[in-house]
Amino acid sequence: MTEFRIGIIYPGDGALDREFWSFAPKNVSLHFTRQPQAQGEVNLTGMEALVDDGSVEVCANSFNLINPSVVAFACTSASFIRGLSGEADLRQRIERASGSVATTTSGAILAACRAMEITKVAVLAPYVEEVSIKLGEFLEEADVGVSRVCPMGLVDGIADVSIDEVVRLGIAADTSDAEGLVISCTNLVTIDAIDILEKALGKPVVTANQATVWHACLLARVEWPRDFGVGRLWRETVGSLK
Repeated sequence: MTEFRIGIIYPGDGALDREFWSFAPKNVSLHFTRQPQAQGEVNLTGMEALVDDGSVEVCANSFNLINPSVVAFACTSASFIRGLSGEADLRQRIERASGSVATTTSGAILAACRAMEITKVAVLAPYVEEVSIKLGEFLEEADVGVSRVCPMGLVDGIADVSIDEVVRLGIAADTSDAEGLVISCTNLVTIDAIDILEKALGKPVVTANQATVWHACLLARVEWPRDFGVGRLWRETVGSLK
């Protein structure tokens, strides 16, 4: 069985390495590097700093020695705050510095919506309103309609939100005209909520960590069995690269 390496650039406050691993097929190894991050609230200023302080290139370059198939920038907000052009620029910078194909969490969420042929979503985001709104704008710029954006208004403690709370808020965020639900943030625990929400809502649920690992595996051309993975995204897109 072919083994695949995937590099993950994760913000310094990222606490969910285990969740990323839980999404990965057995023949995929994940290699994390922490991006330096100043302590403070999760806001636009802080997210912009993550892509402007030069640390993206340093982190990406650190993967050169292991030559991963794909390097993923695993921060949703820092990859959507400047729209599609900002996300594309971030990928290009990572590819130049790492020598590997790159994706970002925001780009992966878009790829997931396209692979599932979802044209309108409801959005649950843990951030304050000013950041959450930017995610809705990013999706709409990419022609994914947004029926509602529900900010949780958190400035810290995102990794401490319970699965029960994620499920409750996910159900509340949904709208009848949404074809799927997007749950943002790579520091929000979602793996145990996906199947529950998909059953309750009767529609696909795309979450940040799920989409990041899925898209990285897709770009690396990893193969997995039809019954593998958490959520319809993994189970219904085997071999699909759109």
